[in-house]
Amino acid sequence: MSCFNPEAYEKLYKKIQAAGDPDDMKLIRDETARCLLYVQTVCDGENELNTTQNPDRQQIGDYDARRHTAHEDAIVAAKVLSRFAENNGFGLVYTGDPLDRHQVAAFCLELAGWLFENRRRVL
Repeated sequence: MSCFNPEAYEKLYKKIQAAGDPDDMKLIRDETARCLLYVQTVCDGENELNTTQNPDRQQIGDYDARRHTAHEDAIVAAKVLSRFAENNGFGLVYTGDPLDRHQVAAFCLELAGWLFENRRRVL
């Protein structure tokens, strides 16, 4: 089940771009970045653990702490993006249960994939 509503996200950022409010644009950029940072943190940590011969408890604990903090930030970001889109009449960006950590993680990954697939090709 998808927890990401790309239509709401896209309508929100297009409206904010058209309005030109730098504070609103920064809010979307920063909250989206927090979701992407969670994905990066997980990927970096898994890469580190998978390429270390015998990861020790400290290394595993450090990764787990970084991942947990990034996940908490992503939960807040998903809520903020959703509230912002809903307040602008576009519905929720994150449609899952904010208490379900797996759904939030899936949302972040789906958002990252959507941004990658729909990126501007400037060159």
